[in-house]
Amino acid sequence: MTVTHHPGGCPHDCPDTCAMIFTVEDGRLTGVRGNPEHPYTRGGLCVKLRDYEQRHHHPERVLYPLKRVGAKGEARFERIGWDAALDEIHARWQTIIATHGPQAIAPYSYLGHQGLINGLTSGDAFFNRLGATVTERTFCGEGSATAWLMTCGPSSGLDPESFRHAKFILVWACNALSTHLHHWHVIREAQKAGAKVVVIDAYRSRTAQAADWHLAPRPGTDGALAMALIHVLIAEDLIDHD
Repeated sequence: MTVTHHPGGCPHDCPDTCAMIFTVEDGRLTGVRGNPEHPYTRGGLCVKLRDYEQRHHHPERVLYPLKRVGAKGEARFERIGWDAALDEIHARWQTIIATHGPQAIAPYSYLGHQGLINGLTSGDAFFNRLGATVTERTFCGEGSATAWLMTCGPSSGLDPESFRHAKFILVWACNALSTHLHHWHVIREAQKAGAKVVVIDAYRSRTAQAADWHLAPRPGTDGALAMALIHVLIAEDLIDHD
């Protein structure tokens, strides 16, 4: 048996991009673990990655085009070829365009594995030529991205490691210990150096338990709390005019 270990990164759509080590036995992936030598991710893996090799070889993993042959919701599909799948999509789109116009087709996607081909610009030229409805391609991140742009300007965001120099850290509705675990060690460094960590979350998450102060608003009232904070900042002239 030949066993080899290969460094790599998480293929999921996540900005953390966990550094990983893949174990391969006789050409077959048999295990994954975090890379302890990476200076930022430090060997950590989220729960979605710990059994990655099992999902990679799972018998129900979709590897080919599947066409629904039963009623929607019955989960009845049959395998078809790539040419047949493309012909099916083409025929349906032609019918939609002829009946409702090209704007009845709206592309919706996100980063996938964050590669150059499957990233945010995937298919833009094609859908533009088709005359489809132009969208941001995703709705889960565009609200926060627009708010950031309008508030902070066209910057790429904060350097996550700069948090270690902060004196006050506000974590709002984010369970960083579970969903952004690699950044948490930086927050902990700041906390040990005297920074105050406040978590605003209706749920007492692991992150909230590790904070210096946990504010737990009633579910659905986060917006009112945010507006109140904005009001105080403006009314008491606590904003940075520069």
